[in-house]
Amino acid sequence: MDNFFQKYFKQPVNPGITGLICGFYPFVFYFSNNFSAINSWEHLGFFFLFFIGIPIVVFSLASLVLKYSEALSKYKMQILFVLIIMTVATLMSQAMYLTIKKKLLLGLLIISVLAAWKLHAHLKKLLVIILLMSILPTLNCIIKIVEHEQNMGWTQLPDAIETAKFKKTPNIYVIQPDGYVAEKLMTSDLYNFNNPFYGWLENNGFKVYDNFRSNYPASLTSNSSMFAMKQHRFGQVLFPSIDMPNARDIIAGNNSAIRTLRNNGYKNFFIVQDEYFQQNRPEQTFDYYNISPQEIPYFSNDNNVKKVVFNDLKAAMDTVNSVGPRFYFVEKLLPHHVHFSASKEEERDTYIDKIKRVNVWLENTVNYISERDPDAIVIISADHGGWVGLGSYPEMFGTTDPDKIHSIYSTLTAIKWNGNLENGMDAKLKSNVNIFRVLFSVLSENPEYLKYLEDDSSYNLENGVFWKSVRPVIDDSGKVNLNETET
Repeated sequence: MDNFFQKYFKQPVNPGITGLICGFYPFVFYFSNNFSAINSWEHLGFFFLFFIGIPIVVFSLASLVLKYSEALSKYKMQILFVLIIMTVATLMSQAMYLTIKKKLLLGLLIISVLAAWKLHAHLKKLLVIILLMSILPTLNCIIKIVEHEQNMGWTQLPDAIETAKFKKTPNIYVIQPDGYVAEKLMTSDLYNFNNPFYGWLENNGFKVYDNFRSNYPASLTSNSSMFAMKQHRFGQVLFPSIDMPNARDIIAGNNSAIRTLRNNGYKNFFIVQDEYFQQNRPEQTFDYYNISPQEIPYFSNDNNVKKVVFNDLKAAMDTVNSVGPRFYFVEKLLPHHVHFSASKEEERDTYIDKIKRVNVWLENTVNYISERDPDAIVIISADHGGWVGLGSYPEMFGTTDPDKIHSIYSTLTAIKWNGNLENGMDAKLKSNVNIFRVLFSVLSENPEYLKYLEDDSSYNLENGVFWKSVRPVIDDSGKVNLNETET
């Protein structure tokens, strides 16, 4: 090792190695912080060329210029010192903010030019420091890769419901208003809103399920469990997180619900407002997506592509030429959850304003479906609660207040069965994880599948010393549970 470092510090600066080192840290930093959203081969190739290729080209060109310019070659070490700092800083600006912070970089340029006159002789030590900084994000990347490549045993179903034969095949619409809470919580002290929409649903043939809840606090974890028809407890990994491994591949890709529907001749449609569920370009298993992978930028902040969901739903309904039943998953990013950017009172008021807006959207959407497809089953089910009353993400993970816990998980769920529901087969429908199992049991007229309903518990993460642990916060009966922790 001593000989290696002696040779390294005696040899002239290699532009290829210098570019590789300068690009490697931003590369692993960006991957370690966004892995689940960018874990495709296309992303790997693009980001390797961007973060590694660009600095190699920069330092190769700089080496040529310095070689043939006598005026500049006198200040070779100073120029390279500044170039190293500015290359890493510019790439890190893109990695951290998805934009180039010009004022910040200008200030850093001035500082690095001044520092170069005194510290340029330590240029290679600067590269060593950058390499040392890469160790932690590299380890994090390795952990993420292992977690995403592990056998996802939790997705295995306990029975053969995927081969269920439906005796009825109505068109099915699952409409998901993001973060819409159930009536009991909406009228609570936290939300304090007399919302007329629940009554509108009942007057229009919907069965509104009281005290319904999600099993997880956020969209990826909740929807992956719903489509898989299984509890995952954040993926059963060593370092569980809200950004759960392979969640997007389940939601927008291959899952038990879609396989069951496909086995019964359904064409499946995925209609969403933004690219969040498709950022990592999952396998295209739905027959129709209103957002194509080509529309999604590699540097995506999950807010780059915006669709008018109602128009896309109408277009999808109007352009279907094939015969056979159809399934539509339709997501609207309203009312969404609070964003901790204002006081709790202001966040609550903003949330209620969004409730009023999404009510109009839901009524228009349901009316259109009822006119065009009067025999369809329409399911309106939110993915999680609105988080009203919470002041921060740490509070969301650590609160012991039962009302705030219900604010995280309470969800509006209402189903227009259109005469398909029989014999109280939905009597035990309490949470998102069992929506499709109950639906498929009803359509197949086979109550045997109901023997394998998943536990209705709701789970959250709890901050630990080095990582978060998984804890059940609401048990199967609906009681808030604050004492148990799962590792």
